[in-house]
This record gives sequence, C-alpha cells and structure tokens, in this order.
Amino acid sequence: MKSLKILSVLALICASALTVRADAFFQASLWAPDYQLVPATEGVSGIRLEIYGENKNVTGLEIGLVNITTGDFTGFTGLFPTIYNRVEGSTTGVQFGLVNVTKGEVIGWQGGWVNVHDSKVTGLQTGIVNWGGASIKADFTGLQIGLVNAAKNVTGVQLGFVNYADTLKGVQIGLWNQVNSRNWDEFNPLPKVFPFVNIGF
Repeated sequence: MKSLKILSVLALICASALTVRADAFFQASLWAPDYQLVPATEGVSGIRLEIYGENKNVTGLEIGLVNITTGDFTGFTGLFPTIYNRVEGSTTGVQFGLVNVTKGEVIGWQGGWVNVHDSKVTGLQTGIVNWGGASIKADFTGLQIGLVNAAKNVTGVQLGFVNYADTLKGVQIGLWNQVNSRNWDEFNPLPKVFPFVNIGF
C-alpha cells in the first residue's frame, strides 16, 4: 500500500514535469505569431532576433524592428534600427528604440524619441517626449531628459523645454515648468508655472 502511494506521487511529479516547459534560449521571428520559432504564448530566456516578434516573458537580449512582450521583460531590448518596443508587464533593464511603451513598472532606462510608462518609472528617461501614460497618471523617480517631460508625482529632476508634474520633490529645469500641487505651500502664493527653474520639496 505504501509503495503504491509512492508510485502515485512519482507519477504525478513526472506528469507535472512533462507539462512544464522551460523558456527557450533563442527566438527568431519574421512576423508574429505565425512565422517565429518559439510560440508567442511562451517565454524566452536568452536572445530574441526579429523583424516583428511576440513572446510572453523575456529575459536577455532583444534585437529587432518591433518587439512585443505580453508579460515581463528583463534585460536589454532595442538596438538600431528598433522602431517599437512594447511590454505589457514590467520592464527591468533597458528599453531603447524610437518608441518605447511599458504598461507596468519600469526600473532602468527608457531611451528613444517617445517613451511612455503607464505605471511608475525608477531610473532614467531620455527622449523627445517622456510621458506618464494616459491622462498623465504615472509616477516618476529619477532623471527625465527630453523636450517634453510629463509625470504625475515626480521625485528627482526633469530637464527639458516643457516639464509637467502634479507634485514635485526635486527640480524642473526648462522654459515651462509646471507643478499643479505643492503640499508644503500652505497659503498657495506660488504660481503653478515657473520659467527656467522650479523647485519642489
């Protein structure tokens, strides 16, 4: 009876092991989801080379024109001539391309013409436009450098022609520096917009 229980447990473990697949090391894609080595529903831990590729979770190096991750991304994505990087989950590492979008949290660097984050960014954004999601609802901690920088709650530095924040703990340097709310300014004598330099506590 005892040996039968042990055999049942071993059989269950073996069946589970067969159904769990490790992430693939290498992905090559012409056009997702039909013309790629690893299915779009699976993850990649290693290297992705693609014209247009899509996978669930990605860890490692990604080189391609259009890179889509429907889960989380960890690593470096986007060497020249990357047009579009999109991560539906979180990004940890570097997103580099003309347009970079992360729906979840970003820890690291977004560098491109347009960088969009729908959750919090901790790190660096460099681009023409650095944007804190629809209706500017996402927070930013670190350094934003661009023509237009916009985030909800900013902790750190915004350097650009137009800088926008709902709240600021740090410095804005630019031609148009806007902070909508200053909790420390009890009497509200300060205007929302300052040219050149704006400081928040």
